[in-house]
Amino acid sequence: MSEDKPSMEWSPEAVRRQLKKTAAERAEGSVNAQVFFDESVSADYLPKAAERAITEAAARVGRSACVKVSRVHKLANSVSVIGDPDVIAELVTVSPVKTVLPSEIEDIYPKPTR
Repeated sequence: MSEDKPSMEWSPEAVRRQLKKTAAERAEGSVNAQVFFDESVSADYLPKAAERAITEAAARVGRSACVKVSRVHKLANSVSVIGDPDVIAELVTVSPVKTVLPSEIEDIYPKPTR
């Protein structure tokens, strides 16, 4: 069997570019994203793990923690966040974060043809 390889479209650098592009299009400059955690993080610990990851990512970027957790998705082992795109993009480098994806994704459906 072949090993699944992540799409380059969702690489950390591609996600960072997408978040910055979305922020530039908005007056407030904030973005929404989904932050997925390793299976080692229990569903009950997700809010606390997210806050710790945000604090660490903000310190690495050199900013205050200007990202807020808006919703916790226990079944997906993820949280929805809103805030600074640089801090959100940096979250992918923090353990136990598995990946970060933008909440708003363009063109996920095929375009109809005649």
